[in-house]
Amino acid sequence: MKQARLTDRGVASNSDNQPIPRDKRTVNSSTRFTDIDGKDCWNNPLWPYLVEATKRNPLYSGWIGYAREKVLPTEPDITARQLASMLSISVGEALVLLHDARQSK
Repeated sequence: MKQARLTDRGVASNSDNQPIPRDKRTVNSSTRFTDIDGKDCWNNPLWPYLVEATKRNPLYSGWIGYAREKVLPTEPDITARQLASMLSISVGEALVLLHDARQSK
């Protein structure tokens, strides 16, 4: 009985040993498609955590350099969503990059 439960991965069972179909996982949508208004996001209490997580990414220095040197001079009014799709990063990371790049000017 126990061996059957271990090897049968497709279904679970209740106390009557009747098979119960398991729920399929829901697909999480990507954050790259989230619209966020970046005007006052730094007032959010989670902002420091987003900044810390973004700056700890080993690719941060390359992203910020690219944003400062290549993107902002040609497109100064770029949105976080556009930058996120350009760099294949999340919108939150793009918000931090734009915030830091614009503050350093």
